Amino acid sequence: MFTHYIMQLLKVKPKANLVASPQLLRFPLCKLTSVAKGPARQELMTSLGYKEESMLNSCFSRLKESIKTMAESDLTIVNRIYVNYSNDINSSFIANSTEKFGVQVEKVGFNFPKAAISYINRWVGTGTYKRITDILDAGDINKDTMMIIVNAVHFKGTWESPFDYRLTKLTKFRHIDGRISRVPMMTRTESFAYIAADDYKFLSMKFASWRAILTIVLPKTPQGLPEFLERIDKNPNYITSIVKRMPTTPVRIFIPRFKIKTYVDWTGFLQELGITTIFSRTSSGLSAILKNDSETKNIALSRVKQKLFIQVDEMGVARFTRNPNRNLGPPKVPLFIDVPEFVADRPFYFQITLDFENARYEMFTGVYYGPEPEKVNKI
Repeated sequence: MFTHYIMQLLKVKPKANLVASPQLLRFPLCKLTSVAKGPARQELMTSLGYKEESMLNSCFSRLKESIKTMAESDLTIVNRIYVNYSNDINSSFIANSTEKFGVQVEKVGFNFPKAAISYINRWVGTGTYKRITDILDAGDINKDTMMIIVNAVHFKGTWESPFDYRLTKLTKFRHIDGRISRVPMMTRTESFAYIAADDYKFLSMKFASWRAILTIVLPKTPQGLPEFLERIDKNPNYITSIVKRMPTTPVRIFIPRFKIKTYVDWTGFLQELGITTIFSRTSSGLSAILKNDSETKNIALSRVKQKLFIQVDEMGVARFTRNPNRNLGPPKVPLFIDVPEFVADRPFYFQITLDFENARYEMFTGVYYGPEPEKVNKI
């Protein structure tokens, strides 16, 4: 079910570069599911696609080591559940949350909204080395706020085999509306997982982080991306079915260097998904968050915010400082001559996944419509 709403999200702002992380949002939802009761639990389990308790327990644990590897170089995450400061909060809800669900729980005084917003924004800025700032807006917290989810992510992937930045050239990019602009286009000729199918070209490239893969889907024409989004909205398993049969073959690739910043308020999307009870101020099904003798009888989720910053360039997290006087020798000349080309000079769809033998986990899902002034696209 998440796939449908990710597609709706990507279509909310046509022609805008967007990225979202359904997987990182699942972790705090799994945490809430672990204490939810009645209709709240049923709604969460259904939306998460879980049928058994064991599936809930593996929500984070299966990805834990891979995410830890990514966090050592490429990935910065602040994933938190903030609850209103109170002695009524059950200590067991706070304990071991990061270890079990990849999300930290913290108490903050929402009775002072401006101070709470400032504190959370400052903490997120510090936790992401200022790459993510102002995740909360004025008004996101008021004196009636009980609990919020804040999810801030920066990813700058380091390639298993970096691009040679000396080969990057300004190249034409054809926009969906017919405009042409110029982008710094990176290039490599190597063996990649690649296939052309159904008027699309599919390419998968490995990051240095364990199991991390970038998959790009390139439509045949600059106007083909919306149609592709409709296709995967109707058939969520379409990409996975293609990826499973992609052969490894020599390909000459041209990929634009790009940055995407997106700010998503998931509150309404989750309710459209069917997760409504946990937002109820009178009967949220989350009473287990509170102590048994609590004077407070209900605690509900008020808001869910996610802010992401994705960077794709030649190196990723740079291993050395570029020195124009450093002699790197001539650029490598590829040994392949007659090979297919993958030229991402038009709008495309992409996924950054953690690939296991029997499953793919979408860490990031996005669309790139071409160069635009550096800004944060809000949804």
